[in-house]
Amino acid sequence: MLTTAAVTLATDDGPMPGYLARPDGTPKGGVIVVQEAWGVNSHTEDVARRFAAAGWDALAPALFHRQGPPVLDYDDRETVMPLLGQLTAEGLALDLAAAIDHLASAGHAAANVAVVGFCMGGT
Repeated sequence: MLTTAAVTLATDDGPMPGYLARPDGTPKGGVIVVQEAWGVNSHTEDVARRFAAAGWDALAPALFHRQGPPVLDYDDRETVMPLLGQLTAEGLALDLAAAIDHLASAGHAAANVAVVGFCMGGT
């Protein structure tokens, strides 16, 4: 069994929503699940739940939080391309640091936190 929750992470640019999936019992560590270009959608949430089922705290931060944060259909390239163009390396670094801080507050040392991503998150 596992639990899931909507969470809010503090960033220098304001609050960032996220999706957290936690295993029952003591987690092995933390995993940051970086969204696809389509936002923190049902697929990203499912990946987080699968990590939690395997014993990890899995956090999916909504990296488009400065733009909404939208969840888009897989065929909506017209909307997603401008959103991708608004992401910056500095903003992403702040967001990942906020995710690491959130997992640290749950007791996970940075050395025991992994990052996984697909699509744009694979970058």
